[in-house]
Amino acid sequence: MAALRNAGTTFGPVSLLSREAPSPENTALWRSACRTADVLRYNGDAARNLIASAPMFITLAVPSSNGAILLDLERADVLADGFTVRRASDGRVVEAPAAVHYRGMVQGDPSSVVAISVFDDHLMGLIADGSGERIIGPFEQGPRGQLVLYHERDLLGDLNFACATREGEARRPDTRPDLSEGERSTRCVRMYWEAAYDIFQNKGSVAATVTYITGLFNQSATLFANDGVQVSLLETFVWDVPSPYNATSSGGRLSQFGTERTSFNGDLAHLLDYANYGGVAWLSSLCSSTSSRMAYSGIDASFNNVPTYSWSTMVVTHEAGHNMGSNHTHACVWNGNGTAIDGCGPQAGYTEGSCPQAPLPPGGGTIMSYCHLIGGTGINLSFGFGPQPAAVIVDEVNGSECLLVCGSTCDAPGLRYVNPLGPVTATLHWANTGAVSYTLRWKAQSSGTWNTVAGLTVTNHSLSGLTQSTAYEFQVMAVCASGQSAYSSSTAFTTPAPCPDTLEPNNTQATAAAITLPTNISALIATASDQDHYGFTLAAASMVYLNLGGLPADYDLYLLNSGGSTVASSANAGTTNEYISFSASAGSYTIRVSGWNGAFDGLQCYSLFANAYASNGCQSPTWVESSNITYDGATLSWAVPGGVSSFDLRWKPSAGQTWTTVTGISTNSYLLTGLAPETSYDVQVRSVCQGSEPGNWSEPHTFTTTTAPCEVAPPILVSVKLFLEGPFNTGTGLMSDALRNSGLLPLSEPYTALGLPVTGPFTSTTNAVFSVTGNNAITDWVLVELRDAATGATVIERKAALVQRDGDVVALNGESPLGFCTTAGTYRVAVRHRNHLGVMTGQGIVLGNTPTGIDLTSAATGTYGTNARKASGSVRLLWAGNSTGDVQVKYTGPSNDRDPILLAVGSTTPNASVSGYLRTDVNMDGVAKYTGSGNDRDPILLNVGNTTPNATRQEQLP
Repeated sequence: MAALRNAGTTFGPVSLLSREAPSPENTALWRSACRTADVLRYNGDAARNLIASAPMFITLAVPSSNGAILLDLERADVLADGFTVRRASDGRVVEAPAAVHYRGMVQGDPSSVVAISVFDDHLMGLIADGSGERIIGPFEQGPRGQLVLYHERDLLGDLNFACATREGEARRPDTRPDLSEGERSTRCVRMYWEAAYDIFQNKGSVAATVTYITGLFNQSATLFANDGVQVSLLETFVWDVPSPYNATSSGGRLSQFGTERTSFNGDLAHLLDYANYGGVAWLSSLCSSTSSRMAYSGIDASFNNVPTYSWSTMVVTHEAGHNMGSNHTHACVWNGNGTAIDGCGPQAGYTEGSCPQAPLPPGGGTIMSYCHLIGGTGINLSFGFGPQPAAVIVDEVNGSECLLVCGSTCDAPGLRYVNPLGPVTATLHWANTGAVSYTLRWKAQSSGTWNTVAGLTVTNHSLSGLTQSTAYEFQVMAVCASGQSAYSSSTAFTTPAPCPDTLEPNNTQATAAAITLPTNISALIATASDQDHYGFTLAAASMVYLNLGGLPADYDLYLLNSGGSTVASSANAGTTNEYISFSASAGSYTIRVSGWNGAFDGLQCYSLFANAYASNGCQSPTWVESSNITYDGATLSWAVPGGVSSFDLRWKPSAGQTWTTVTGISTNSYLLTGLAPETSYDVQVRSVCQGSEPGNWSEPHTFTTTTAPCEVAPPILVSVKLFLEGPFNTGTGLMSDALRNSGLLPLSEPYTALGLPVTGPFTSTTNAVFSVTGNNAITDWVLVELRDAATGATVIERKAALVQRDGDVVALNGESPLGFCTTAGTYRVAVRHRNHLGVMTGQGIVLGNTPTGIDLTSAATGTYGTNARKASGSVRLLWAGNSTGDVQVKYTGPSNDRDPILLAVGSTTPNASVSGYLRTDVNMDGVAKYTGSGNDRDPILLNVGNTTPNATRQEQLP
């Protein structure tokens, strides 16, 4: 995409979406699922026109509260020739709904990945970039034509799965080098996807099921295509009657699939349902028996009314990756030496092999990883499969002789275009069909004679010696091992007209061509020594705008004053447009255009636009924009005019009359805070220049703050009090804050990394909170859970919190009661700690938005189970010693809590100690010790009974 745009390919603008202003009605559609989202209105008429015309290249504008997202897209033919849809009730083939599928990137971000599927009544979209994944799609239940746009990181729930495919030996080892840029598989994998009955029930019809399945397939195929693997969908089978798959595990469903589906149209078969059993696939199974060429994926329809495409896409692509030969990235089979690519699996408790645990990947894991189970790491779909798994998959596909060579029916190549196109040159391109070679023929449209080039083994060919301002056409034939195709239809192009280079000679400032602003100029840099100069005069102080585009080579742009000194310049690399915006005083100026390092082109013009707008010498900023919009703030930024020393900014609610002004801003951005949620604001900026009055205020820029997360005004507040036995001092009745005092407490909660992910956006605190001393000093992080009132076995919501020395459990600001987003009602409250046994209230408690006190230090507070807390005089403590983080305190035997302390200090140096934020630091003094005074081993023995060291102390949680 980036290469096509840089080379001048035309991406036609397409508008299918408009953003709806937030309202109570449309906010209610996503409020229980996301912290923030945008509601978009879909233009069905425009979509149907796009489906009918199906242009090859488009730029789709996606409006959002943070500004429009521009997507550069190329049409993707993801459905194989002969694609069919079959329904289970009568086995008949039915017509697939009309659609057009695209893939591409976020404009200006070549590392991003975008898949868009357009249907007549809705759109399915996945946008993956360095910030994670964004989803566009219809609500599960909502008005027709309304779509949601949200960032996956703003989901209020956790979407996790485990893959049951185990480490194995692929039929080809992963010792080949990584893929070269642009390398693709020469063979194509045709897929058969089967949708179980629960998907049909959710979507409501066969047609709606097929649109969902094909849109999901486009997203998966885009991920494969970005790593050079060519896949297509050959058949979709829809169970519109109850399907026979009822096993209670992923392996069981895969086995049933193999028994039921004894033949299928395609190279690999995939069963999809909503049973939430994770996924499983046969490893390296291309060209294997029918039942071995299969996979199963339990995907998600939605979460609380919003679609979850990226999650489902990752699951099905992950399992298909196993079919095509890739192990998990944490398996000990990589790097040419039997080690792992990343350590996400072992970190989450899943190991495959005995190699050392690899580090967690910065920025997120790849498709074949388990990094979705690691808080703060996750999977970034824009990373694709990663170099080694992608190379293995391409090698596996290319080496599987049962697969058809792409285009092996010997069809004529599609996707033909010209890029770049010069006055007398053109480079012709066509799609790779996997043919042995290609034959090209081309001619001027007015000629009756073709020029033929045979034996081409690449998918492009450059022409030279063409005539300017002439219409040409070309056709391509595929030559296959078994024969050859007919020629494709003609693709036409016209060479540009000769450049009207009429303002020469103007090679110096003295010979500059006089111009009157505004003006558009087309001219040549015809030789290595050629420079073009254009002179103009300003009668008054003005803002000068210059734009140099259509560059055939690396040209630079300069603005000179009357003395010949450069006052502004633009020197981007390559053929990127050059742009100057300069606040100029009255006087004479010269524009200079020159080639960098002698660059020139004697045939192709450049285009120069020049204009000036009168000003008082202190020009207003342009392009005021807002970003990082939250419920209470936004970042404002703007373009910097010349000659500015500082800026003033003013803002107000759009419905208000009174401006608030901020002066003396030294940079071109400002963080606005303290705003109201779901409120529209107007912002203006003006320049302050030395020696003149401030400039005019810019045009108002308007933005709307997002909905406040429920944590700002939570429906439930609790004031829990507890004592941890480890740091508790019976003399003072307080806990120690040694971890804080030693600088060992982490600023971010530790529990997600321990396999207990917390909910909500607030997961870290500040150094200011940890600087508080005295009774309110922080002792450690704790975990507080709301559980169902009946049994307490179901965790409804989980929050990270801080516990002070006096036992008060507070929010992450260090002082407020802890808030929950769950609807007010009756719940049990459980508290857990990283090396103490958890405890839960003995019955449900009515909770609401007035803080409810729960004193777990008091013997009068009933708790679940038997001896859930330890008695210490009149107070009650959480049992210490759970250094392994399981559900018991154990002194001897397998998985005991004593041995980790010895391992931490060194099994050969038991008298040593080690400091840090450690689970093995049972007494929480910042030091793990196995022997001696204040050691961490003795509390474990005391809590199981020093006369019964083989006993255990069980955690009292259901």
